[in-house]
Amino acid sequence: DRLPRLSLVREARPHCKRMLLCVGGNGRSGGFSAAVSSRKSRRRFISALLRLCEKAGFDGVDYNWEYPGFAFGSGYKSEDDVARDYHGLQHLLIETREAFAPSGRVVTLAYYPDRKQERMLGVMSEHVDAMHAMAYDQSGRHSTYAFAEKVAAQAVELLPPSKVTLGLPFYGRHLQTGDWKSYEDLMKPEDFPDGPSASLEADEAGGYYYNGPLTIARKVRLAASHGLQGVMVWEAGQDCREAPVWRHGKVAHVQTCPEQGPGASLLSAIRGALPPSSEGAGPHDEL
Repeated sequence: DRLPRLSLVREARPHCKRMLLCVGGNGRSGGFSAAVSSRKSRRRFISALLRLCEKAGFDGVDYNWEYPGFAFGSGYKSEDDVARDYHGLQHLLIETREAFAPSGRVVTLAYYPDRKQERMLGVMSEHVDAMHAMAYDQSGRHSTYAFAEKVAAQAVELLPPSKVTLGLPFYGRHLQTGDWKSYEDLMKPEDFPDGPSASLEADEAGGYYYNGPLTIARKVRLAASHGLQGVMVWEAGQDCREAPVWRHGKVAHVQTCPEQGPGASLLSAIRGALPPSSEGAGPHDEL
């Protein structure tokens, strides 16, 4: 129900080295437990998934189950429920990998870095091409550099670091309410009355905490120094736009990055922080 129209997918496809279909997400993961509970249901789901990938030209799938054996509001379920969901997830990954092998499609997954999930997922790492650590949505300052350091260290300890990407948020959360706002919206003049330079360096605007270009660049270097596969962004469309986008001779999307102060684009910050040997390289170009 959230899939863009196929004409738009095909228009975007030439601009992507790989385009994956993300299944699940916050508030959209309720069907996973039943879908992975039997070989029959997994086979039915994977067959439908493969047909969709072939129809739309997707290069694979990113499973974003939030979260196996977990209920928002009450936390982890019984050990039996947790074990059952992770058992089903493991077989889902194995069987998806087998179904995708003839076409060379890839399988990735996202996880929440609370140590419990890393321990449960360790045995599954051989069946995926990448594991995306969602290193954000903490209380208060929801995605600090200190938290990124903790997540990277856990990845090295509990997972193959060459499979892990460090998640970077392109949005902020309000320090009191927890409400979110895109980085692009936070760059609007009314949110940084002291000027864009001060806001970009402080990682706060209008009561929201976010990751500005300097913090994003530090996290990219952190991922590289720990030997991680790269970084992952949620989500690229929330970045500010450095220049207008023209279509058919008219401006379709205006510039939204501040005109004064240091470069504000987070994607540009990532590119600028890349180690020289990794630009344009890597199996999936996450880094």
